[in-house]
Formats: sequence, C-alpha cells, structure tokens
Amino acid sequence: MQLTNTRDIRAQIANISKTRKITKAMQQISFAKLAQARKRAEAIRPYGRILRGMMARLVRVDPDYQPALMARRVPAHRIGMIVVTTDKGLCGPLNTRLLQQVVAQLASWEQARREVSLTVVGLRGLSTLGRAGFKVVAHVPCGCEFQHSEELLGTMSVPIMQFLKGEIDELYVATNRFVNTLNYEPIVSRFLPLDERLVGVPAYLQPPAMARAEYAPVDYVYEPGEQEAVDALLRRYVETIIYQAVAENSACEQAARMTAMKAATENADRRVDELTLQYHKARQEAITRELIEIVAGAAAVDER
Repeated sequence: MQLTNTRDIRAQIANISKTRKITKAMQQISFAKLAQARKRAEAIRPYGRILRGMMARLVRVDPDYQPALMARRVPAHRIGMIVVTTDKGLCGPLNTRLLQQVVAQLASWEQARREVSLTVVGLRGLSTLGRAGFKVVAHVPCGCEFQHSEELLGTMSVPIMQFLKGEIDELYVATNRFVNTLNYEPIVSRFLPLDERLVGVPAYLQPPAMARAEYAPVDYVYEPGEQEAVDALLRRYVETIIYQAVAENSACEQAARMTAMKAATENADRRVDELTLQYHKARQEAITRELIEIVAGAAAVDER
C-alpha cells in the first residue's frame, strides 16, 4: 500500500524496526542453539549404528528364540505412530511438510480400514492431528526432550508397551532428518517389529558399507542369560531410535527457525528502505506543495 502521509510512514517504519529487532534476536538465539542441537544429533548416530550391529549379531546366536519386539503379526490391522514435531512455530515449513506426509499416510491407512493410534511429541503436532480427528494415546511437549529425558522416554514407552501387549501390530516414527543447516527432510519409517537384520529403521542408523565387517558373529558370555540380555538390549535399541528421532528434529527446528528469522530480518530491512525512500518523496512533495502555495499567495498579493 502506497502511503502519502509522512506521519503514517514514520509509524510504519517504527513498527517494522521493532519487529526486525525481534526476528534478529530470534535468529541469533537459534544460531547459538543450533550448534548444540546439531552436535547432539550427530553424536548419537555412531552409538545407534554400533548398537544396531551388536543386536544384529545377538539375534543370530539363537535362531529359535524370537524376542517380543520382533514378533510379526500378519496382516497388520492396528498401526501405531510416533510423530515428532515442535512446540513453537516460526520455523518455516518444518512442521507443515512433516504433518502433510503424516496425514496422507494416516488417510491411506484409514481407507484400508486399519486402526491407527498416535503418540505425539510437540504441541504443533498435537493441535493439528487433534483437529483432524485422529486418535492420540500419549503426548509430551518437545521442551522436555533433553532436560527431562525420563518424561520423554516414559511417554514413548506407551506405544512400545502397546506393541508388546499386542494392542498394535506395527509401530512407525515420523520425524525430520537433519542433513545440514539448509536442508532437512521429513521421513516416516517403520521400526517395530524388528527383524533379524533390523530392517526398517531410519537410514541414518544403518551402518556404512565399510563397517559391515563389524557384523561378524561374536562369541558372547551372557549374564544373567542370553534371552534376558537380548530383550534388554533390544529395548535400549528402540529407545535409542526414538531419542535419535527427537534429537534430529530438534536440530532441524533450530536450523529452520534460524533460516526463517534471517529471511524475515532481510525482508524487514528491505521494507524499511522502501518506506524510507517513500517518506523522503512524500516529504519532498509536501515541501514543494507548500512552496507553490506560498509563491501563489505572494503573486496574488502583488496583483492586488
């Protein structure tokens, strides 16, 4: 909108300048948090890969024993999904892209007459999926993801116990995978039930080709027993996948918010420059008009 009143232009410049201070501060805060979130997300990846290799060796020791977390139920009529989102907005299309993919997947399951239950991390996912009418059995704010990890893992144990009790046949996780500061991708992966090769886990937990030698059989000594050790480590492995998903999404959140706030700050700077130029033009026009009126008045007096 083209403003002609210099007072209105000055007021709009002041409002935009205040908004710019907020977006600039949020950009700097996200930049500071990104380093820690990225380090945390990348640090857990080797742990997950090594633990996955250990589990791949353990489950081949006793082929006759099938852990509860590997129980396959065919056909799978009851589906569980853990959806990891953020508590706050102002992070670009981070939540939108993920939730669009999740809603599309949930709609396809409903069309196939499958019963779906959700466990949601973050207020954004809870509000969107709740309004869409999907069944949410557990929820936890993402703000407790690392400060109170017991609360996070306690909530995440709800879908795991559902699987162990036979209340759901498969369990999926939906999160954003951190690639770099400018790139992240939404993924929906199945990780329960696990199979002997532990297929179906997110790609960032799979080992590189050069590390396949680590999957060679090892003669372990078990205490208290083989089956108890396998069950305990499988449970820890599943918790690691969930923790990794939350850590990846946290890094994506800070990167997306930093990018969004940087773009908002640049837009504010550009708009202030445009309004400043518009203000000078309006002021010059007002001065010129006043001069014309003064000259015209003086000419009228001379004529008299």
